[in-house]
Amino acid sequence: MTTLLAFIFVLGVLVFVHELGHFLVAKAAKIRVETFSLGFPPKAVGITVGETEYCLSWLPIGGYVKVAGMADFGHEQAKGEPWEFQSKPKWIQMAVMAAGPIMNFILAFMIIMVVRLAAGEIAFMNSTQVGRVEGKAFATAGVLPGDRVLSIAGAQVQDWEDVATAVLLNRGSTVDLMVDRAGRALSLSLAVDATVTTLGLDPFIPSKVGSVLPGDPAEGIGLQPGDLIVSIAGEPVEQWWDMSKLIQARPDQEIELGWVRDGVEMVAQIVPRAEPTDDGPVGKIGVGLPLDRTPVPFGKAISRSGSELASYTTTLFAFLKRLVSGQESGRALAGPVAIAQMAGQSAEQGWVSLFGFMALLSVNLGVLNLLPIPMLDGGHLMVMSIEAVIRRPLSIRQKEMLQQVGFAFLIFVMLYVTFGDLGRIFGWFN
Repeated sequence: MTTLLAFIFVLGVLVFVHELGHFLVAKAAKIRVETFSLGFPPKAVGITVGETEYCLSWLPIGGYVKVAGMADFGHEQAKGEPWEFQSKPKWIQMAVMAAGPIMNFILAFMIIMVVRLAAGEIAFMNSTQVGRVEGKAFATAGVLPGDRVLSIAGAQVQDWEDVATAVLLNRGSTVDLMVDRAGRALSLSLAVDATVTTLGLDPFIPSKVGSVLPGDPAEGIGLQPGDLIVSIAGEPVEQWWDMSKLIQARPDQEIELGWVRDGVEMVAQIVPRAEPTDDGPVGKIGVGLPLDRTPVPFGKAISRSGSELASYTTTLFAFLKRLVSGQESGRALAGPVAIAQMAGQSAEQGWVSLFGFMALLSVNLGVLNLLPIPMLDGGHLMVMSIEAVIRRPLSIRQKEMLQQVGFAFLIFVMLYVTFGDLGRIFGWFN
């Protein structure tokens, strides 16, 4: 029930805001809006106010705004009336089509900013101390776990988002990197690949229990949020990555786990459950990251929200590029079933996680609709751009063919990603 309600809430808000963008710009341009629907036909219920019918429809996987003189499928029913879509200048038509994706980006920014202002930022993100070095660039530069990044390309960094932003701004360049290592400042040379999409560096996260999953081994030995794990199988640990690595290496093996609670040391035997992965089973005990949060000033919330929105967007476009080039498997795509699962999992973790997921999904929806695929907003923009260049409209037959190809492609993609979702659930790809 949580999964279903979270899915309906998240998708409903995103679709409403997207279609509201089209609606508002069309109204501002004095284009008659005939239908505003959440969901696709058949219609469940509707009410007509003025010239517009507002509907809830039975297929809850999207929505649409129907404007006078324009059809998503088939030829336009234009009669040359001044309130029709086709009677407006091309730039107004393009503004109406672009308004939906733009509203999704605006919504994502607003969600990220409000969450920051209301809940603050995760405490460990306010440091520049390195916890794990994964990327080639930082490893080659000589960065070690425990180093504290001071500056990149001469720009001082105050927190982890500063580090990520500085790296992305210097893609394709070799820059000076200053770190503090055990109280001594070191100057290193960092060569940032022009195509880098991930930082390749993780922050120092204390080995503190943030949450305990019901029914998992950690709950069985009495671990509680706030406990500090200090040893795994006799090996001392100070940070999350070392702790996780030692546990993952011991699936279904009994090990000794030591932790501290309110200054009192505790020890217990625990057996990490085996979780299958592409590289074989890994051990899991069912604890979550320490997500303590600290307040954020208004100005910082705005700038950080803009940076995070840009990061989401560039990362998604980079993923699509790898997908098209064959560097990324289509199985990485998530369909409605996976999205519903993620929405439910986010809701169970609290409102901060749910709204964070909504912001990410809003960016996905905005980017997806900008793709030059017929039937999507980007497809309409592509056709309008072609018509603007050749200075004449495409024929009705040409537009119908494009729409039919786009429709068939979208149906194929929907079936493909849904099959992928079910395959992950039932283990068809293992």
